[in-house]
Amino acid sequence: MLSEKVIKLNNTEVYEQIKKFIDNHSYNSLGTAKAYLADIKLFFSIIKNKEIKYLSHNDIQLTLDDFEDFINYLYNLKSKNQKREYTNKTINRKVTAVKGLVEYLAAKKLISDISYLPLIRFLPEVKNHYGALEAHEVFEMARLASNERNDGDIKSLAILFSLDTCIRKEALLSLKWANFIEKEDVVVVQGIDKGNKHFRESISLEFFEELKRIKTNKSEYVFNISSKSIDRMFARLRDDKMKIPKERNIVFHSIKKAGVNFRYRMTGDILEAQRAAKHSRLDTTRIYLEAEDYGAMGAVSTKGNLDMGLYKKVDKDILIEAIGMCKKDFQTILNLKIKEILKEIKSQ
Repeated sequence: MLSEKVIKLNNTEVYEQIKKFIDNHSYNSLGTAKAYLADIKLFFSIIKNKEIKYLSHNDIQLTLDDFEDFINYLYNLKSKNQKREYTNKTINRKVTAVKGLVEYLAAKKLISDISYLPLIRFLPEVKNHYGALEAHEVFEMARLASNERNDGDIKSLAILFSLDTCIRKEALLSLKWANFIEKEDVVVVQGIDKGNKHFRESISLEFFEELKRIKTNKSEYVFNISSKSIDRMFARLRDDKMKIPKERNIVFHSIKKAGVNFRYRMTGDILEAQRAAKHSRLDTTRIYLEAEDYGAMGAVSTKGNLDMGLYKKVDKDILIEAIGMCKKDFQTILNLKIKEILKEIKSQ
């Protein structure tokens, strides 16, 4: 009886410390905490054949072999159609979750040996970045979304709002009317994006008036629609209406990329692009922009004698024809600049 009581107390202590580890991650992201919990449960169900609430002190004294067996098991796990169940990236994420737990429990003096942790070999990952849409493609998508049978206005404005503010789908759907602050000439919107990061963006008064068309007394949320409805709508527009090639790897997140690229083209400032993307590291922003940044043509391509002031010297008709040959996003930026100049002239 005494030994059973001791084991029960030990199990409780281990389980409570695992819950504390998960709770610590929930401060930054509930999604990360949920994923880590699932990964840890999977690891111990495979390696120890136990639920985590029944783990003893002895069960958490892991070895390099345990991690290697876990990686090998997941790598070779196949679905019914004989395709791999987990990608290398997913396996690495699961290993990272368990490795973090082991380090945490060692710090709590529950694990004695973690000297093997640096020897864990992560699997090679193939980078498969999502493609970026052009801003004019997003405008077309919003137009098509407005014709959807259900919640067309909400879907259309959700697309445009994501482009304008560069926020993710999760942050978009969490947005409440209380997050908007009307100023004299703009409307400030603030909220929480990935990793519990606070953001502040501004939208025009005109756009805010458009948004208020979907406001009802039934919900405090701006875009009162489910994530699944957004995903299904996006797939219909991308595949059936716009017939965007699969090779471009376009997802809803591609709208954010379009917004970040647009900001970069508007300002020429990569730090503004980083701020709009809400990235902690500039390298992440560079990844967003790298597909669109071809650089200037070299000396051979330009014949070494490109006149950078040529646009000032040619006839108006030639200039208009040249602008018509440019990408629509460039034309949009040009029109915005013209609008700024006209507004300044009118105010004088």
